[in-house]
Amino acid sequence: MPPIVKKLIAVLVILVVANAAFVLYGQASFDATFQSLAKAFAENNATEPKAGALPSPVESYIERSGLANHPYKTLVTECDGEFFKAPGKRGMPMRALTLLRPTPDMLRAEKLEANALVTFNALESYHASRAKLQAMLFGIIPTGEFRSEAFARSELTRVLAYGLFNPALLACGCIAYETAPDGALVATIRDGNLTATARFELDAKGEIAAVSAKRLRPVKKELVPTSWRLEVLAWGERDGLRLPVKVKEVWGEGDEAFVGALYEVTSAKRL
Repeated sequence: MPPIVKKLIAVLVILVVANAAFVLYGQASFDATFQSLAKAFAENNATEPKAGALPSPVESYIERSGLANHPYKTLVTECDGEFFKAPGKRGMPMRALTLLRPTPDMLRAEKLEANALVTFNALESYHASRAKLQAMLFGIIPTGEFRSEAFARSELTRVLAYGLFNPALLACGCIAYETAPDGALVATIRDGNLTATARFELDAKGEIAAVSAKRLRPVKKELVPTSWRLEVLAWGERDGLRLPVKVKEVWGEGDEAFVGALYEVTSAKRL
């Protein structure tokens, strides 16, 4: 083997090893940050008054969830699946940890694997009418950040929709329900000066099976108002709770619609 080839191989090996070490360090740093935030999140004892009478589909949803016998102050879900950045793009393996409470609060960490060596992380939070999303390459190099009132409203919409995974929130007095002419439930959540609305759609059995709303979709460094839909593909039991375990999130409508994420809730833990 020519000496120049040996040198090139040696340099390549060094770069691969260095990059792997960098990735491991970045992920460890990101995980440590998330664990610190998660501890503070779980220790937050804020409460909201419960609603009085609930629409029958919501009341039935909560009853079937098993919440009465399996209450929680914080619910931690872990998801594995694929993330699709845009129409026609190859899916990236995704892992996400989401912390939810019976109040309008959310903490979420995501890891996306662009390829065997390059990973992206996102840390999202919503609390007290404020939201923030930080995107990082290898978990430590900032690549983008969103925080504004419009983004906070979009994230509050997401918190409301994620009530499908968080049945305790659906009984919160901060949510008002109305029945639409087509039978769907229009839910409006209020948190401080912010409000957000989503449609809880029913299947043929009258059970909540999907949520649709308008949200802001990050496109490069812009936030684009886009139709968004969360569809339940399968149900299962996680830590005593009946929850959606296979889910599809869709951006856009009609011919412009595309799957943004397809994942499975692999575990849930009540705290």
